[in-house]
Amino acid sequence: MEQTQVARWRTLAGKAGALFAFLAFLSVVDALVAQFREPAHLVRLLPGETVDLNGALREEVGGLGDLTFTSDTPHLALDFVALHRGYFLGGDMWRGRLRAAPGISPGEYRLRVMAKNPVSPAPPLTFTVRVYADELSRQQAAKSLWRRWIGIPPWLAAAALAPVILLSFAAVFLLSQKMEALLAQRGRAEIYRVVKKDGEYLIAFGLGRAHGVKVGATITLLDPGGWPAGQATVVEVVDRDAVATTPQEIQPGYLAVLG
Repeated sequence: MEQTQVARWRTLAGKAGALFAFLAFLSVVDALVAQFREPAHLVRLLPGETVDLNGALREEVGGLGDLTFTSDTPHLALDFVALHRGYFLGGDMWRGRLRAAPGISPGEYRLRVMAKNPVSPAPPLTFTVRVYADELSRQQAAKSLWRRWIGIPPWLAAAALAPVILLSFAAVFLLSQKMEALLAQRGRAEIYRVVKKDGEYLIAFGLGRAHGVKVGATITLLDPGGWPAGQATVVEVVDRDAVATTPQEIQPGYLAVLG
């Protein structure tokens, strides 16, 4: 692969990685905003659908048999599955499965969970259950833009983009290595670091003793367009890297050329 092809593919891979990273960032923001805008204890259902439900206990109970529920419609049923401790804030909680009958009408219903024999005046835990006629109606009512426009959860979108981002930047790294090898064969290297010090610029590039660079050697500098940009004097050399100094203003991405 020629140097120009490597440079083109590296640029494309870098832009793709940046684009995917930006989309992943938007996905996370979309998920957080949607979660903030979503009312507490809201459940979205389709007729005939079953979902997991989790809630806090308002008072102590001896077991699942001490829990019950009421709703605005007989077409909602809640099966209590287990009692457990909260994952983040602790506290006693219950876990269950909410079922909507196939014949339930689209609309908004209330589901209240309570102890069968309450001993405190604490109000029951109330869920708002919104039933939609079809998946498209539920999708269009979503607070998340990802879910509304594309039909997938934003967290899933961010997770799916993560490996693509890693692959894109891995491609940039490998293509950069290839570019360095091709340039080194011609006695050239990209300047990867520039530091201004005492009115001069210290530049670092990927040519060293292995390429015949010595302290005191003069390095020709080229801008990204290939035009001469000045000269630099080598002040430090290791096996495959060197540091030089120049009075010209140089930017990372310029080329250092032997001779």
